[in-house]
Order: sequence, then structure tokens, then C-alpha cells
Amino acid sequence: MKKICLYFLLVPIFVLSQFASAQVSLGKLALTGVTIIDANHQTPIAAQTVLIKDNIILDVFADGSKPIPDSCVVLILKGKFLLPGLIDTHVHLATDPSGTDNRDHTLTVLRQMLYSGITTVRDMAGDARTLAGLSRDAKTGDIISPDIYYSALMAGPAFFVDPRTGTSTKGAVPGKMPFMLAVTDSTNMPLAVAAAKGTGATGIKLYANLAPNLVSKIVNEASKQGMSVWGHAWLQEANPSDLVRAGVSSISHAPLMIHETVRNIPDTWKNRRHTEQFWNDSVPDLRKLYSLMKQHGTILDATLLTYKKWAETDTAMRYDYEIGRRLAAGAYKAGVKICTGTDDDQEAFVQEELKLLISDAGLTHIDAIIAATLNGAEVLNIADTHGTISAGKMADMVVLDKNPLENMDDLKSVYLVVKNGVMYRK
Repeated sequence: MKKICLYFLLVPIFVLSQFASAQVSLGKLALTGVTIIDANHQTPIAAQTVLIKDNIILDVFADGSKPIPDSCVVLILKGKFLLPGLIDTHVHLATDPSGTDNRDHTLTVLRQMLYSGITTVRDMAGDARTLAGLSRDAKTGDIISPDIYYSALMAGPAFFVDPRTGTSTKGAVPGKMPFMLAVTDSTNMPLAVAAAKGTGATGIKLYANLAPNLVSKIVNEASKQGMSVWGHAWLQEANPSDLVRAGVSSISHAPLMIHETVRNIPDTWKNRRHTEQFWNDSVPDLRKLYSLMKQHGTILDATLLTYKKWAETDTAMRYDYEIGRRLAAGAYKAGVKICTGTDDDQEAFVQEELKLLISDAGLTHIDAIIAATLNGAEVLNIADTHGTISAGKMADMVVLDKNPLENMDDLKSVYLVVKNGVMYRK
């Protein structure tokens, strides 16, 4: 069969007309001339061809080293940079689906996220009835959106006076829904985990007022049923090390790690302004915790962005940001893997978290990119299919005009996004 070659340099009418409707699937596709940057190519490798069939990467090879199969579409992308699709590991899309998270608003945000290069997100607790529909529609392409993975929340009964639990379970009873459940020692854990899994959640989020023995009970049962467990780094009764030893795959919020050794935050941290040296001297030595996290493969979802914004609006909470960024830096230096969650109600996207991890936690540019790609895939237990530009993996990727290793702002120079083999371009 005759080879069909549509060259972007010639601005093919067919391709551009399809892009006018935002997305296009071309079946068999070859991206040529690209420079790949990912965990497997930490030193960028130029002049590469990436062969895609439907939604799977078939092969990656140097330009001209192998023939391009017949019946393909060839996109010449010389001078451009190819990265795996970005992953935001901490969003909240359905805390209040009847209000601020209404469908129109959420669809607008999801569309913006995908066009920015974010191809996957992890929702960390909301109304699973809404999230199930969004996740389904994202997978099928019925909406323009990153793929959505979401959690079912388990917490101690005291948490469910929080008004957010009411908006997330509207029409039902907070604490008694399978995706937002109050658990105690008497909870039928096999049934509770099975019900959580039945909501379509791929993980369980642990929150507020859980003791170490209950954490272990949840993790053990979830493992039997093939679910991941993610947790706040501190649960009032369970310290960070308790969660790590129990086997949670990630802990969220770097500032909360301070509770490994500090039970109560000093009032002086909240009501006075302090120097950089003061905060440097105040950070506890958590090397034992970092070592334990590294040993267990526990990934830190640092969420520095949300704490920085909080500090800017409430000076009494500045300590969270000052301590958090230093603890994140310590974890990174100790070899703990870090992923990129924003927890920012989608007011800013994961690209901003990447920049903070570089400026405030000391990550190199390539390690920040790995945090937002392969490490995020590991948190979601999808690293076999996502996170690098590799044969056999899902065709989730972003093409940039500029090199983000030189300037992380260049992550915004998006030329083209591919999700599940479908190309998206504004």
C-alpha cells in the first residue's frame, strides 16, 4: 500500500482542518525529528522517530535507522521537544459538584489542563458519583480532558462534620457513603474496601483521626483487592512513619512530615516574622523518616504550591510553607521520590508546582520532569503503561517548541498534545 506522508512543514490541509475541531486521531503515526526528554533520556536525545499505532507507542528509534511503515502519517517535528504527558497527582474536581465544581466550570478547567500538556490527574477525594462520569468521558474522548483517576476517602468519624463532606455526598449521609466512609475498628474492612472499589476508585485516601493499627488494616485489605492506598502524611493518631511502614504508596503534604517528631506547632511560629536562618534552624532532623520512605518506595506528594499560596494570604500559616519546602528539600536530597501535586483547586496547574520544586526544594530540571511523569505514574500504579516515551506504552505525550531543561517556563511552549493516541492542538 502506498505510504501517505503528510508533512507539518508543508501545513497539510487535512491535518489543520481536523485540528480546527480540537482533536484528531490518525491511526498510524510517525513523529520524526524530535528531541526526547524523559526518565530514560535524562540527557536529551535528538533526531528521534516515535512510531504510534492507535494509542500505543510501537517503537522509538533514531531518524533513518529503520524504515517507517506504509500507510502512516509522518509529522516532521525537527527542533521540537517530546516529553511524556504531565501528571498532576493532587487535584480536587468534585468537592462541590452542585456549586463551585459544577460541570461547566470543571469541563473548562479540564480542557485547559489537557491543552497545557497534562494528560493524567489523580483526584484526592470528592463525589465519586461525579468523578466516575468524568473519568469515563475522559477515557472515551467524549470530553477534552486528562485521564482521571480518583480515590475513595476513609477517615475517623470525627472528620465528617467538615462541610466539604456534605457537599461531596449531597443527597446522602457523610461518612456512610462508600467513597467517603467513616471507619473504626469494628468496620467490616473487606466489605468497605470492596464497596470503595465498586465506585470506580483506584485508590483509597486516608485522612484524619486514624490510628496506626487501622491504617495497617486498610492497607492490607486494599492490597488483597488490588487497590492502592494514599494518605495525608499525618493522621493525628498515626505519624508519617506509621503510614510508611503500613505500606501506603504515597504521602501528601510535605509540611505534615514535621509531626514525625513535633506534636504541636509553637505559637511563636505563627505570630511572628522570622528570618531564613530561623527556619533553617527550626527544621527537625527527619533522616530516619526519609530513609524509611526510600526503603519502602514511598513517594512524597509535596504540594508546595498550595502552601505557598496559603502563606501569601495568611501570615499565621507561613510556617507551613517555610517548613514544608525545607522538608521537601531534605527528602529529595535523601533520595526520596517526589511527585507533582498542586492541591490548588485548579487555579494553577502542575507546571507551577514543578517550578517550586526546582526553586524551593532543589530539584534539578530533569528530576522535576521525572517527578511530573514517571513518578506520578508510579503513584497511580500505571508506570507499566505511562511515564516515559517507550515502546509498548500509551501514546500520552506533549510536544514543546522550547527546551524545558533550559527554562522550566518553556513547559508552556506547547505545540501539540497527544493523549491515548489522539492529537490535540489549539
